[in-house]
Amino acid sequence: MKLSAVVHSIEKRIPKNWAEDWDNTGLAVGSLSSDIKEIALALDVTEQTVSDAAKSSQLLVTHHPIIFRAMKSIITDKPAARAITDAVKHDLALYSLHTNWDSSPEGVNVILADLLGLKNSEALEEPKYKNGALGIGAVGSFDKPLTMKDCIKLLKERWRISDIASFGDECKIISKAAVGGGSCGDMWQKALDKGADLFITSDISYHHRQDALSMGLNLIETDHGETERLSLPTLKKIIEKETGLPVSIIEEEPVKRI
Repeated sequence: MKLSAVVHSIEKRIPKNWAEDWDNTGLAVGSLSSDIKEIALALDVTEQTVSDAAKSSQLLVTHHPIIFRAMKSIITDKPAARAITDAVKHDLALYSLHTNWDSSPEGVNVILADLLGLKNSEALEEPKYKNGALGIGAVGSFDKPLTMKDCIKLLKERWRISDIASFGDECKIISKAAVGGGSCGDMWQKALDKGADLFITSDISYHHRQDALSMGLNLIETDHGETERLSLPTLKKIIEKETGLPVSIIEEEPVKRI
């Protein structure tokens, strides 16, 4: 299958126009006329994921784009540049599904909300364009309210999260929770406006944390990559269905605190 056909098939299900304007999702490296027989899937483009993918695949699909901000040079003393040059050497195409996967009605935030058992979930932030995207983040209600302490336990079980930081009132009753896969710390006000008692996301800044807590919103901070990685099995199934090609998920070691 030509890479052009693979890209077309994926984008029928997860269009590029669902991505945020500032994003750089899509094909970053590769020739559209190249033949693709197998696809590898990972969270990030790294030297290791490129090496693993190149063993049997001709395309590496990732959530995070390797070229995000403008690159004025590719100098191989930097990890991102080495990963790109390694991909070129191995004729490995690089393609990313970033905020369009975040905004998908089947994507990151819907998966996280469903795993947590949130009902009647809706987006935290509506999409700018009415084009089928759900929007960023998700907020929904638990069948039965639970304490913050029990919510932390539930999250660890359902998301298989190894390391979290929680803030607020441990005895607070949580009826409604909001999730933001990735770095959504600046969306705490939207979670509060939607009636959430708890906001779960990654990379919360000091000032956002202080502001949210002062307004009575409990917080749970998770590892950015570990949380988003939960969406890869669903993404694998979607890509396999749309392309008819085998997709393998590359196991990546999560960053652990010491």
